[in-house]
Amino acid sequence: MKVEPPEKPSADWSYDDPDYFDPEKLERELRRVGDICHQCRRCLPLCPSFPKLFDLVDATDREMDGVTLEGLDEVNELCFHCKLCYNHCPYTPPHDWDVDFPALMRRHQLVRTRRDGVPLARKLTTQTDRIGKLSRLAPPLANFANRNRAARVVMEKTLGIHRDWVQPSFFFETVSRWFRKRGPREEAQNGRAVLFTTCSVNYSDPDVGKAAVQVLERSGVRVDVCYERCCGMPFTDVGDLDSLRRNAERNVADLLPHVEAGARVVVPGPSCSLLLKNELPKLLGTPEARRVAEATLDLMEFLFQLGKAKTLDRNFTRPLGRVAYHAPCHLRHQNIGFPSRALLKVAGADVELVDACSGVDGTWGMQARFHDASLKVADKMLQRLDAAKADHIATECPLSALRIQEGLGRRAVHPILLLRDAYGIDAP
Repeated sequence: MKVEPPEKPSADWSYDDPDYFDPEKLERELRRVGDICHQCRRCLPLCPSFPKLFDLVDATDREMDGVTLEGLDEVNELCFHCKLCYNHCPYTPPHDWDVDFPALMRRHQLVRTRRDGVPLARKLTTQTDRIGKLSRLAPPLANFANRNRAARVVMEKTLGIHRDWVQPSFFFETVSRWFRKRGPREEAQNGRAVLFTTCSVNYSDPDVGKAAVQVLERSGVRVDVCYERCCGMPFTDVGDLDSLRRNAERNVADLLPHVEAGARVVVPGPSCSLLLKNELPKLLGTPEARRVAEATLDLMEFLFQLGKAKTLDRNFTRPLGRVAYHAPCHLRHQNIGFPSRALLKVAGADVELVDACSGVDGTWGMQARFHDASLKVADKMLQRLDAAKADHIATECPLSALRIQEGLGRRAVHPILLLRDAYGIDAP
């Protein structure tokens, strides 16, 4: 088939380029890429966006030309930005056709936000720091509300969060609060790391942050903790570019002194590490943003590099048994392999890899209107995890862990907790 090249390569677009938000230019690119996807259809099984797109194309004899703008908006609504289609697509850059479907869906979402605004209920769900700070003031009350059926029905009707979606727990002692009292312990025998805990770990799973500090120190890494605010990933769910940039600027300012002192920024959540690595330079366009982005590693990626450098402590003393390890989509998009699987094997575990999507990504899968579609995406992952009959289920993605708890009734833990157990280190 003959396909026109893009007006501009996807990598050349800037958020400051007025043409980026031009509705007519966006529509031309949506139809150009949609025509390529329609002819290929390789991504049909990945998510609801592609079946919707192809149904719209097949419903008219004019193919993409017959798809309405409202139909294109529906396709965008169903994209939850897992980014799996990028690695699946044979036409991604540097191909002449330059197909970057996730980047195009993000552009479409930002244009829709400028056009339609963001409903208040959706805005509230992106305020993860505010929710975390308020909930840690009275964790028992917050946790009760998150588990009470009547409260969940009200939450569904007001905020749109499905009543069956498992809400995270909250704790009084955050990672930041714990570390301020404890302080760093190791000298920089094997380098320095600054732990950007993420909002999820800081407020809802602080044991992961504590375990990260303990395991890194076990291998002689000097660890500091620097977390003041969310990376901004939740704002991408609703196209809130202003809030995303504001958080990015402040996080770069906080992290840069650590980077200049020789530390690597280590992040225990793959969505957050992906944003810091890939989006900071595009959002801010400054040398400082590029320096922080280039210094950022996923937590397990950093530990894997210690292993390659033969500075990782391999004195594991406790058996882990069989581990079913779910590899998150945003980790796979980083193209760093499966460091957690490798490290768990080094620790003596029998690891079953499950590389299937949980269908959540941000707030999409927890919304009542998308909940059934989300579960359909997650069905393959849940079936494979259940069939593994493992002693432990592990994943770096906190939202995948909540989906696993919802679907299987089992707790999925961050791999760093299993490594701490394998070392025989007690939780603080």
